[in-house]
This record gives sequence, structure tokens and C-alpha cells, in this order.
Amino acid sequence: MGMYHSTYFAYGVHIPLPDDVHPWAENDRVDAQLRTLKEQCPDVGYLSAGNYDADELFLTTQCDEVALGTYKHVTPETVTAEQLADWNRQLAAAVHALGYGDLPGLAGPGWLCVPDLS
Repeated sequence: MGMYHSTYFAYGVHIPLPDDVHPWAENDRVDAQLRTLKEQCPDVGYLSAGNYDADELFLTTQCDEVALGTYKHVTPETVTAEQLADWNRQLAAAVHALGYGDLPGLAGPGWLCVPDLS
């Protein structure tokens, strides 16, 4: 068995799932629901990443993987205010359509750095 390390740099929102719901169980549901929202939320996808079997769920717009031993120069300053406003609108619509709007601990969108071990 091998281990794979990477890091993701993304714009999005962390979905704090209850302890009894594993993000892997949500992946199929989120994927299917996001396909129905493609017209309303064309830039929204999801990321399931984290510490080995303790993955976290994120809804994202821009998402870049940075593999171990490499680096990427990411410049969020090139994203316009209009683009951020549109991403925020899309993420909010997806959060509510997926039923996550009332989760305790749900914070607004922002730039995320997510280490992953799988």
C-alpha cells in the first residue's frame, strides 16, 4: 500500500458535515445534484480531500492540484471582482440546492489550501 500526498489550492467553501456523514458517501449525491445545476452554477465542482480516511468536503470553483515535490505559482489577484461575485453567487446557490445552507460552522467562500493524503 502506498501513500499519495498532494495539496489543492481552490476558491470555495468548506462543507462541515456531521460526524456520522462521511464525505465519500456524499460524493455521488453531490456529483449528481451539481450536474442538474450546471446551467445555474457552471463553475461549481467539489473536492473531497484531507487526512487519509478523514476527508473533508469542499464546493469549489477554481481548483488547482499541487503534487508533492512540485509547486505552482497561483495568483488569485488576477481574478476580477466581478468574477469573484459570480463565483460567490454560484457557490451560495449550490450550497442551498444541496441542502447545506443551515449547517453549523458553514463559512463564506474564500481561498483554501487543502493538504491531502490518500
